[in-house]
Amino acid sequence: MNKFLKKFLKLLVVLAVLAGIAYGVKFFFFTEKASDAAGSLVSAKVTQTTISTTISATGTLEPVDQVEVGTQVSGDIAKIYVDFNSKVKKGQVIAELDKSKLKATLTQSEIAYRSAVNDYKYKESTYNRVKKLSESNAASAVELETAEYNMNSAKLSVERSKNEVNQARLNLSYATIKSPIDGVVLKRAVEVGQTVAASMSTPTLFVIAKDLSQMKVMAAIDEADIGQVKQGQRVTFTVDAFQEDKFKGSVQEVRLNPTTTSNVVTYTVVITAENPDQKLLPGMTATCTIVTQEVEDAIAIPVKALKFTPAEGTPMADPRDMPRPPRPEGGDFAKGDFPPPPPDMGAGGPPPGGPGGFGPPGGGKGGKAVFKKRTGAKKPSGDHVWVSIDGKAAPRRVKTGISDGVNIQILKGLSVGDSVVVSQETISAAKSEKSSTSNPFMPGPPGKKKKK
Repeated sequence: MNKFLKKFLKLLVVLAVLAGIAYGVKFFFFTEKASDAAGSLVSAKVTQTTISTTISATGTLEPVDQVEVGTQVSGDIAKIYVDFNSKVKKGQVIAELDKSKLKATLTQSEIAYRSAVNDYKYKESTYNRVKKLSESNAASAVELETAEYNMNSAKLSVERSKNEVNQARLNLSYATIKSPIDGVVLKRAVEVGQTVAASMSTPTLFVIAKDLSQMKVMAAIDEADIGQVKQGQRVTFTVDAFQEDKFKGSVQEVRLNPTTTSNVVTYTVVITAENPDQKLLPGMTATCTIVTQEVEDAIAIPVKALKFTPAEGTPMADPRDMPRPPRPEGGDFAKGDFPPPPPDMGAGGPPPGGPGGFGPPGGGKGGKAVFKKRTGAKKPSGDHVWVSIDGKAAPRRVKTGISDGVNIQILKGLSVGDSVVVSQETISAAKSEKSSTSNPFMPGPPGKKKKK
């Protein structure tokens, strides 16, 4: 009896193993895979919006007109009449140098001038006297020439002394520093008593900005993007001090002089901006966005609609039910502007070239062959999207324009209000859950009582 029971138990174990193997073969080879299941289509409406392409760059804010005020003479700073942020007018005295040395130089020049004039008068009278004697043959020609030479030399000395007097007066006037423009003092680089030497170069005493209500941004544009930047393009920028504010400007100049830093070539683009509230200050770093192309009220769809491909088993719309896109004047279907009119399917036969009548019948290469294998239809050539018609997919050839990375402009092929497929839901999770609950080798849910 015990031997019979052991044989019976062994037979049950063998039968259980064979049943498990048979179920596994059926589960893995005859059950539809969840990854191949086609879910419902997710679509988006064709809308009208503004699409623009942009370039990003950073730059430094500067006044439109900025002047460095220096001195052409050396000396000690005697007086300073302005300070940082002082508003000045053109011709206003802003500083003075010590004038004692310059006045002494002017006095010496005036004395030398008077001496030269006196010498000239003496030699002129001598020349006139010798000339009269020469007319009566009482003086030789050599004496006359010598007297004339001395008179002309004295005359040149007078002119030279006069120029020295004018130069001394001019240097004395340079000791009074005046503002060359109307504006605001941005920088004061000297103090009272400081000595400035104007020898090889002019020392900078003050920096004056003409008008802070007008600012410019010196933006550095990479060489890969400089070809898209043109004069007059619209610019928006932000600064760290006012992160919630967006300032507007325009491209004024594209400078041709390149700047190379660590083998990176950039070009300077001058951007002008209004600053009525004077929030923008010189030296701030601006993060700029240059609008290179912009289309308002453009017919647009999401970019991912162009990348969508239906999964296997996705229901396809009948081409006879597909709405035909508007045909503009001069449209040429032979050039691929629009899909041709839906063909007659006859007695329910498939349309040539796949849904929508795209392309000639037959297979394709690369992605087209894969598409035909997955959907049973030939993939349309060129840019195309899938439109949703009553939950079914239908291809539509389109002509695209500019893209901002999120939306893309549609020039031909779609109208506002059409629905384009952007993605497809998956039912893999549901399939997996269903399969897991029907697996006999997996334990049942807790709390479930077995029927006796």
